[in-house]
Amino acid sequence: MKIARLVIVSLALCVWPASAHGAAAAPCVAKDTQNLTPTTTAPSWYVPGVTRPCAASSDPIVTPQTAYWTYFKYGWSDAWRTVPYNADYSARDCEVSLRTCGQYIIGDASWFWYACSGRGLSGYDVARNIRYWADRARANGSNWRVYTKTEAGGYPYGCAFSVYALS
Repeated sequence: MKIARLVIVSLALCVWPASAHGAAAAPCVAKDTQNLTPTTTAPSWYVPGVTRPCAASSDPIVTPQTAYWTYFKYGWSDAWRTVPYNADYSARDCEVSLRTCGQYIIGDASWFWYACSGRGLSGYDVARNIRYWADRARANGSNWRVYTKTEAGGYPYGCAFSVYALS
């Protein structure tokens, strides 16, 4: 009986100081409508499924949704965009196969695989980056979309993602 109490007290003391001193709050994905430079990797502090938007905006009663990636022109580049929710599904596809998600995202499985793996990115790296930008879109508001594009008016494809606001 004394041994059991000693173990319980010891466990309580191990946990108590962290909670008593107020452990630092986990980082969150902040609203940022200025720094939109596409990236190939998410920040090192970002943990998919754990790190959340700091303050998710409220969704309007009716939200136009896109269940796929939509092609559009972004300056001189070919680009594809989707809603954050669908980006999460594409991230899951990337974890399984860069070719599968590449077919859904840019419509070219081989080129997507070649561009991403050629930069040393694994399916997990690409998925983590897509999820980061999906959380940035959520933090920025309901009119923000995740996008990817070619580097300069066509190929090469850059395997980088970012967000932008619909007009």
